[in-house]
Amino acid sequence: MKLKRREQPLAEVDMTPMIDMVFLLLVFFMTAATMAKMNMTEKVKLPVADKAQIPDNKRDREAITVMPNGFVTSDGSVISDAEPYMFRGKKTDAAGLSQTLTALVKNEPDLRVFMRIDRDVEYIRVQSAIRACAEAGIYDIIFGAYQTAAGD
Repeated sequence: MKLKRREQPLAEVDMTPMIDMVFLLLVFFMTAATMAKMNMTEKVKLPVADKAQIPDNKRDREAITVMPNGFVTSDGSVISDAEPYMFRGKKTDAAGLSQTLTALVKNEPDLRVFMRIDRDVEYIRVQSAIRACAEAGIYDIIFGAYQTAAGD
């Protein structure tokens, strides 16, 4: 007697868990890349703006941090009128900032700046930092701000 051969279904691999894992890894690495440090040493309370946008090229810019009097930096020093700016991890005044930027512009003429300004800083300090950039020949400056949530 001849036995009938039963058709066996082909073994299939369920791709759903693998696709889920690849998606989760992709999201993780995108988030990690976004949160990478960008020459920002101090925790500054940035102002909030309705029209704030995240710039595409923030990492291609030099960061200048402007802080109020009495601000304690990560190394324990206190910000005063004498040196209210942080540039590349060092405190400096407006003249020193201008000299440093001028030296950098000689090597990199299309230097751009990302300015992080604490919301409690007097405008005169911001104006001095902008003037230091202008004296060095830097006119491409963007300012850091938090985005407001929808409905706020």
